[in-house]
Amino acid sequence: MLHSKLLDDLGRRFQTDKRAGPDAHDYLRKYEFFLKPFQNEAFTFLELGVFKGASLRTWEAFFAQADIVGVDIEERALAEAGPRSRVVIGDLAQNAFLDSLKALKAKVVIDDASHWWPDQLRTLFALYPELPDGGLYIVEDVHTSFEPLAPHFSCGLDYPPFKLLLKIAEYLTGNDRPAPIFKAQTLRPLERDTKFDAEIRCLADLTDAVVFIERACLLIKK
Repeated sequence: MLHSKLLDDLGRRFQTDKRAGPDAHDYLRKYEFFLKPFQNEAFTFLELGVFKGASLRTWEAFFAQADIVGVDIEERALAEAGPRSRVVIGDLAQNAFLDSLKALKAKVVIDDASHWWPDQLRTLFALYPELPDGGLYIVEDVHTSFEPLAPHFSCGLDYPPFKLLLKIAEYLTGNDRPAPIFKAQTLRPLERDTKFDAEIRCLADLTDAVVFIERACLLIKK
């Protein structure tokens, strides 16, 4: 299922670190299964974090009709726009800028921006509910939730994004939902959350599936 090579071959051509290899993340080989249905569809694809533009060129080559939008905080990223991609500059920590991204109505969002915990959570809370039915939201580099990286990326927050994503999966299964056989009973979460509980419940109610791969998480919207 995860061994198709088209998207990964494109990643190798453009040298994005999302490709497979000892010095890369090996995301694309796994993403292709989930992104293939969008390949010939006209939709907005939003990637947070442009860096040197290698992934923007990969998406241009893979998606035939998508409007590809890259977001970065650095002005230099404007030079990475391509024939079917554009770059917008802004700070994801600013609510007004996040609101402007909501207006794009993206169907696929990839968060490959700062990896700081507050940014990962803020953008997830803001942009995921705006996805249309069947949309896909990907949080990359969630290994920054773990030691020894956590102190650098937490920015003072005491709730790692990986824990929240895992909690969404838990609430998706046991968030006071009716038991399939014993319908008079409800399934309770393993443990009640005291922080972000309302947000987690809301996101779980919007979600059809939570998929964890090495260093990333994919949310499929209902």
